[in-house]
Amino acid sequence: MHGTRRSWGSTVPRTVGAAALLAALGGAALWTGRAQGQTLFGQNKVVYNDRHWKVLQEDRINVYFYVGEDALARQTLRFALDAYREYSRYFDYEFTDPIPVILYGTHHDFKQTNVTPGFIPDFTGGFTEFAKGRVTLPATGSVAQLRHVIRHELVHAFMLSKLAHVMGQRGIFDYAGPPLWFTEGLAEDVARPAPDAQAEMFLRDALLNDGLPSIPDLWQIEGSFLMYKAGESILGFLRTEYGDRVPAQLLEAWWRGRSFGDVLQLELGLTERDLSERWINYLKRRYFPQLLTRLSPDESGHPVLEKPVFEVAPSFLRTTEGGGTELAMISGRGGLLSLYAVSVPEHGKAQIRLLVEGGRKARFETFPALRSRLGTHGQRLIAFVAKHGEADALFVYDVQAAGVVRELAFATLREIASPSFSPDGRRIAFSGLRTDGSSDIYTVELATGQLTPVTQDPYDDLHPCWHPSAARLVFASDRADPEGGRRSLYVAPLDSLGRAVGELERLTEGSDDNEPIWSPRGDRVLYVSDRSGTFNLHVLEGGAARQITNVTGGAFNPDWLPGESDVVASVYHKGAFALYRFRVQDARAPVPMALAERQLQAEPPAAPATEPPSTAQATAVPDSAAAGRQQPRVVDYGMHLDLDFVQSVVALDPDLPFGSGATLGLTDMLGNHQLFLHLSQSSEQFSLDQLNLGVSYHNLSRRLNTNFGLFRLATSDRLTSLRPTQVERRTGGFAGVTYPFSTFDRVELSAVGRYLERDASFQLPGEPGTSWLVSGFLSYVHDNALWTWQGPMRGTSYNLTLGQTFDVLGHGFDRQTVQLDVRRYFPIARGTLFAARVVERLSFGNDREFFYAGGPNDLRGYQWYEFFGNRLTLLNGELRFPLIDRIALRFPFGRLDFPSVRGGLFVDAATISSQIYDTGWVGGVGASVGMVLFPPLMFRVDFVRRTDFDHKLEPFDTVVSLAFLY
Repeated sequence: MHGTRRSWGSTVPRTVGAAALLAALGGAALWTGRAQGQTLFGQNKVVYNDRHWKVLQEDRINVYFYVGEDALARQTLRFALDAYREYSRYFDYEFTDPIPVILYGTHHDFKQTNVTPGFIPDFTGGFTEFAKGRVTLPATGSVAQLRHVIRHELVHAFMLSKLAHVMGQRGIFDYAGPPLWFTEGLAEDVARPAPDAQAEMFLRDALLNDGLPSIPDLWQIEGSFLMYKAGESILGFLRTEYGDRVPAQLLEAWWRGRSFGDVLQLELGLTERDLSERWINYLKRRYFPQLLTRLSPDESGHPVLEKPVFEVAPSFLRTTEGGGTELAMISGRGGLLSLYAVSVPEHGKAQIRLLVEGGRKARFETFPALRSRLGTHGQRLIAFVAKHGEADALFVYDVQAAGVVRELAFATLREIASPSFSPDGRRIAFSGLRTDGSSDIYTVELATGQLTPVTQDPYDDLHPCWHPSAARLVFASDRADPEGGRRSLYVAPLDSLGRAVGELERLTEGSDDNEPIWSPRGDRVLYVSDRSGTFNLHVLEGGAARQITNVTGGAFNPDWLPGESDVVASVYHKGAFALYRFRVQDARAPVPMALAERQLQAEPPAAPATEPPSTAQATAVPDSAAAGRQQPRVVDYGMHLDLDFVQSVVALDPDLPFGSGATLGLTDMLGNHQLFLHLSQSSEQFSLDQLNLGVSYHNLSRRLNTNFGLFRLATSDRLTSLRPTQVERRTGGFAGVTYPFSTFDRVELSAVGRYLERDASFQLPGEPGTSWLVSGFLSYVHDNALWTWQGPMRGTSYNLTLGQTFDVLGHGFDRQTVQLDVRRYFPIARGTLFAARVVERLSFGNDREFFYAGGPNDLRGYQWYEFFGNRLTLLNGELRFPLIDRIALRFPFGRLDFPSVRGGLFVDAATISSQIYDTGWVGGVGASVGMVLFPPLMFRVDFVRRTDFDHKLEPFDTVVSLAFLY
């Protein structure tokens, strides 16, 4: 896995819900640290399709796209060129080479990209990579969202290049870049100068609930969506107070200081604290008056759960005995989005039970976060969506049968959202995103799987809901404002087969309206709108709309409860999502309704009733500013390898390690083809005899990954893994394939041929010193462990490897190996878990492999590699718990941050044997305190007592080390 390629991730999700997931769960807490194949463990980035890529070339922008995205690529080019012309003036900078923009038709396809070796979370809307300046992004079905992501990422491209140019002109190459809040805030503020309702919601909630850090303390929320919105607000404040180009001027003056605080002081005469105080006072003047007209959800509603953990998508399921209700919901309990049922009694505490766990197996790889609602029918059926393989699948869960009774997938659709049952339960309506980036409404017959489109157009159609008694669908669409992205509610009449008949009826206009739900009687529509300046619940009845909540945060995913007097919704409040119940009939805003009605009447005029041209028509309009320039042309993609400044470890010989050195990585524009050159020295003193050389090529363009290469390796006696003392040189080649069955499982097959030279001074009597060896290895790897910045928190990982080495010349170097490594993590409480590891390694044959134990990675309290043998059994158990969440020390020259501190109680045990001796059981017990520097590397202090688990228990010994988390 490559380690140093730099990119700026962008949390610019299609809906507020996906963005809020990052904020609600803390951003960095969702980091999963997953590795890519060819390692002992690690999950898999699966490339499901071998695509035929093309390039839409222009003198400023090159759009890389695959067959089927032609119209989308031209639209992307138009948006990118518009942004380029604007930004080149703003940053006073021109690129000498075209900016590469790599386009994917859907987010699921985007997650397969090899432009970055890391895994892409669901909330990432795009990223700009540093080494080659590649802008990589997906389409989501929304034209407005596509335009915003392009504008956001191109700000990064201009900012990074401008900064490198400014510093390079002055010969400064070891500079620190701007803080993350500045880079992301600038991208959001320049891409969309007026903050939207989503940004207002996050800032208002944080400020009013004492959750907004000062500028010097923004590290506390680094990586969260709130940090992005705070940065956007700070940059907007700077531009308002000091001039529109102030951020660009700060970049131009970056050479004057060593940090943002230095440059700010030198250019504007402000300290970070001065700026922070002025900015927060500005926000107080903006938001505090809203407390007069808004209520917290605790004042206007009733929480469903006492301790919510990211609860979204509530849907009424059934009435329980005693007059209670049961809801279905998606929750992030346990760190993974899963399907739950919540029983809410008339009086007493709600009970939660898990129905379908996500993120643990290929069938339910991920659940969409707020992108999709749930559908329920007949007080027993729940329709939900989960990623299965390369695309979403539609599932129907039967509560009484306690299992999934129907699963549907569609070859033409990559993403599915918001299923809704027909009144008879025979069909389901949902929104689907095709491979070309188009979003439409569909119906499917459950018995046959027959798919029927309801809409077929370039607009973003979402959240259908079937009328409880009539053949009608209500849904949200941006068809009246595709490039602005404001949605309205529409009704589509259907025939008996679920096909659209007649014209669409528009129900709302003048605001952004979403997530409509028919009332059980079918005479009212409950929906979400930003008409009041934030996301609130409204009811449409008889052609008139009425606002029924007025929360300080935002309300989403509503559903009716029995009797239609109450509704349930997911509410963003105090930086989290929780389920609340609201009254419909008695709900009132804290200002008279007459005033609210006058405010509604004062809204800006509605968008024109005429429909805008389609996407294809819009992209065909000539660009007058491009007159005289070379017209875009489409060419086939060609593979060209360029230096990528990547550091990586390349596995060349499965038997021998090698010393530290340098690895250069060359990749093509898409990252599918990778060439690594390795040079290292295995001894402390430079020697040609101890030089390690290697070259390897990896093809990641298809599901079956292939690799091959050549190497020349040498080991000294202190590094060898074959015998206690010997020096060897091996020259040969290797080839291998990796096939991922899913994100969690893969099989690896590799073959290595090499010429062995063993120094005569370390040979046993009568033992030949040279031979030709051929080895084959077969591995099965499973890994569904959930990693955070504190290490693995739950799940299971195991690796079973079988190896056979043949001595071609019959000199006695043949062997067989069997290795099994199993790791299991049992969560106990928040941040607390029990970690267990079992390792078994066996070697047979004439030249048996030696395995080693001892040191902080397996047997604490013992010397590195203190024990060795041909058979090793290792057992580890540790109770891990948090001690200190974050440490920060302030000095006159700046702030020094430290990772969280964790504690542990552990038992280590091993038995190692060979033909010569047997250690019996040895190990240690004790406690540890440490910091995770970067998973899995940990700085740790162990207090350990060595023991033979019989009669010997030595005094405590203190060991300080850098160790790897198991």
